[in-house]
Amino acid sequence: MNHQAFHKAVAKLPRPVPCFANGAICPWCGAVHATITFGENNCEECGRFFCFGYPDWHPGNDPVSHVPFPWKEWDACGENPDLFLDWEPNDRLKSHYHDIKERETGIVAPMQ
Repeated sequence: MNHQAFHKAVAKLPRPVPCFANGAICPWCGAVHATITFGENNCEECGRFFCFGYPDWHPGNDPVSHVPFPWKEWDACGENPDLFLDWEPNDRLKSHYHDIKERETGIVAPMQ
């Protein structure tokens, strides 16, 4: 496997989101889910698939919402990351990312 191509494909997926006190966040659209199960979930708002829990690669103590790597699609596209769609977070997710950074650093900053 071409590791550089693999990392390029991973970079096109939504980044993992730690849970908040009021629930788990959909990594695709930022919807907050007050009720969620460990493992596979479908977002009630955008309908997309994501997982919640402690993936092997996650070193933290808190569970995260994350999008598992799409291995079937990876194989089907011949391991070509250029065939993966670029994903950009919406404003709600950007706000969550901002809140996460403030929580991690303890520094409150205005969102720009």
